[in-house]
Amino acid sequence: MPKIKPLWQVMPKNKNLRQELSNTLGISDIIAQVLINRGIVDTDTANDFLSGGIEKLADPYLLKDMEKAVARIAEAITHRQKIIVYGDYDVDGITSTALLYKVIKELGGAIEYYIPERQSEGYGLNSTALANLIHSGTDLLITVDCGINAVEEVNAIAHQLDIIITDHHQPPEVLPLAYAIINPKQKDCLYPEKNLAGVGVAFKLSQALSRYYYGHDDKFLKYLDIVAIGTVADIVSLTSENRILVKLGLGEIVHTENIGLKELIEVCRVDPDKIDAGKIGFAIAPRLNAAGRISRADYGVELLITENTERAKELATYLECENIQRQTVEKDIQAAAEGVVSALDLNMASVLVVVGEDWHPGVIGIVASRLVEKYYRPVFMISIRDGIGKASCRSISAFDIYDALNQCSDILLQFGGHRQAAGFSVLPEKIEELKARLNHIADIRLTPADYIPVLTIDSLLSLNEINKGFLEQLGCLEPYGMGNRSPVFACEDIEVEQVRTLGQEARHLKLKVKQKNITNDVVAWQMGELAEKIQIKEKIEMAFFPEINEWQGQQKIQLRAYDIRKKEITEVERLYSSYGKKDQQFSLEDCCADESMVRLGNDLGEQLHWVLKDSRNIDDKITYILNLVKTQEKILIFVNTPQAAFELAQGIRKSLSKYKERIGFYHSRLDETWRKKVEEWFKEDQFTVLCTTLLGKKYIAIDDIQHIVVYNVPLNMQSLIQQCNLTGCNKANDIHLLFNQKDLKDNLSLLQELRLERIVIGQIYLVLKKHAETFVTDLQVVELVRSKYQTVICESSVGIAINVLEDLKLVTHELSGNKRKIVVLPAPEEKLDIEQSKTFREGILLKDEFAKFAEKIMNVSSTDLLQEMKGNMFKADY
Repeated sequence: MPKIKPLWQVMPKNKNLRQELSNTLGISDIIAQVLINRGIVDTDTANDFLSGGIEKLADPYLLKDMEKAVARIAEAITHRQKIIVYGDYDVDGITSTALLYKVIKELGGAIEYYIPERQSEGYGLNSTALANLIHSGTDLLITVDCGINAVEEVNAIAHQLDIIITDHHQPPEVLPLAYAIINPKQKDCLYPEKNLAGVGVAFKLSQALSRYYYGHDDKFLKYLDIVAIGTVADIVSLTSENRILVKLGLGEIVHTENIGLKELIEVCRVDPDKIDAGKIGFAIAPRLNAAGRISRADYGVELLITENTERAKELATYLECENIQRQTVEKDIQAAAEGVVSALDLNMASVLVVVGEDWHPGVIGIVASRLVEKYYRPVFMISIRDGIGKASCRSISAFDIYDALNQCSDILLQFGGHRQAAGFSVLPEKIEELKARLNHIADIRLTPADYIPVLTIDSLLSLNEINKGFLEQLGCLEPYGMGNRSPVFACEDIEVEQVRTLGQEARHLKLKVKQKNITNDVVAWQMGELAEKIQIKEKIEMAFFPEINEWQGQQKIQLRAYDIRKKEITEVERLYSSYGKKDQQFSLEDCCADESMVRLGNDLGEQLHWVLKDSRNIDDKITYILNLVKTQEKILIFVNTPQAAFELAQGIRKSLSKYKERIGFYHSRLDETWRKKVEEWFKEDQFTVLCTTLLGKKYIAIDDIQHIVVYNVPLNMQSLIQQCNLTGCNKANDIHLLFNQKDLKDNLSLLQELRLERIVIGQIYLVLKKHAETFVTDLQVVELVRSKYQTVICESSVGIAINVLEDLKLVTHELSGNKRKIVVLPAPEEKLDIEQSKTFREGILLKDEFAKFAEKIMNVSSTDLLQEMKGNMFKADY
């Protein structure tokens, strides 16, 4: 089964906010949009995100029990009591253990560490290990990355030694009877950052010890290299404090004094100057993890604390060998797991429960992640060994796997974890019942749409926007990871120039693509199978991340593809491509009502069933629209210009790509053929959302519209009434008012184009006379007027001027595509008054009329507005 193709969801543009952030912060508008997409919508927050440093870390003593824990550790150091750091076998646990070991040793403590063996002891505190540690003379035990859920184990020995628990996992309702508990997730803990990794909590303890001994928090910043590795590896959110810790830690790695880390970087064949969160996640962390997965995690701790170069080389080489073995084991288990999945009916399996004998428990979590990527279902990998099933679970975004296990806790021996990743133990005879219950929970919780992965696109880019300057700005968003994913961009309508595969078994894809005169290399990991499906010269669309690829001393921009799909042209796409680049100037019929259509009698007005949804002055109109579209009810959205109709419709389609074939636009610039098609598609429900101008006499009347959205301020009350009246009188309609103060300014600009000064019309007339009998575009006329008279006009002004001149019988014209041929008529003998032109008079009247209307429409109550609309009472005033 091929990997499930994701649904693209383009984030909506927030033009005003992104321009504000761009100007204030001195960043590109694309970078500003990426920040907005991550919920960073004000300059203070953006500054903290982009440049926040150590000064933004909260006071470690805000953590509950911190003062108590520091005092007890200081007492143990002073009296040379034996201290044990009890860790975990994953990278978070390994780095947490190494960090506290190094800190307490530097402070003069009698410090040792203990890491449980994954296969024989399992995760967390266990009674046998604790008994042995007590027997060996331990006075103080400090847990890192574990202990919060070990209620029975801690309570059984709490009277025999002091235990300080430092952990970041979700605490149970009843806490262990430890001497002190440092966990930001405790209900009554005041520490603001709740998402620290285990090593992050250990670092806060280190900061508190630094203040206790040295009077400041910064003594142990040199160990942030270790903190960064553990934080990235534990896949916590790289925002707020975690972002700062990793950012600073990456800087420490460049000039690290840690002998073991230097040797590990060497065997990874990674340039320390170019280490980022990605290289930690895909190179450094897997090798540290390999020790805990395959053999002994304490070798990982020893590597990070050793001061012997030869021992460091030996340990780094050992971890490299263990990682290679881990890859082999992983490959074998994945092949076996795929065999199990192939026997399942995937149409009936809401979750994948995959069971095998003697699968290595340290590897099944990785395989579970691979299966989620391929099948996009929650995966429960169970390995049965010695009469016990031990499992690793990974989930999709819509399914809380920890909560699901909690509902099945009565048949589990043990469980723990998070929303997206968890683990448990179960008796083999309970597996079938567990499988049935998990499938039932998923059937209730998940919809068919939840099984389709969504690829969120931050912004559309063209290839000519991607350069080294852009990549340098992009770097300010690093480090990337959970909660701050690397941005995803998309490029449409690019042409394939070269296709080839890379790697063993041709697993990867390499392309050269072109758009206009710009070419770029593309690498697509794990997409080698597409090589046979992509043809040279074929048009594709691609979601990607731009990066610098360095090869043999040469640096070149490369696009790392997340998804590639063929450019398929539907009839709806043809509509958008036909009018996406055409002149979309407005005319009066786009924004002005036909008065004959709004004369409602009192009896007819009483039949109207309009319900006003008043959201005037709303800040985020786009999100409001998107939520309305998701209802999948029929919606008519009114704007004032053809360009606004097109851009709004296109923006909705890109943000909600699953509905893109159901969203259309309609305006005066559509030719008769396309108008008829759009009208038919809307009547037949192929389109359920239509962004439209008013259209004057040529309007759409549909009986089954549920929502009318007034997106821009109408020019007058007659226009507003006509918008609402297009759907008939015998059905209830929600009328959504979304216009705001910015719309008022836009309308004034619009009306300024309608109301040309006499002198400007004269200048246009003289230019047209000179070029009579030849075909010219409106843009050419604009340039001629600017060149000859230094008057700046827009293309729509040309059309309006020609309408005025035709009213005065000075010219006629014929259209051919986007060009006009002007025919100059004989000048009348009598002197002409420009106000004889209906078009000119309407421009003057509209501007005056709108000034009065605008003041009232923004301030009148919704109740009064609805009453006046129904009674058509504004006609006398406006």
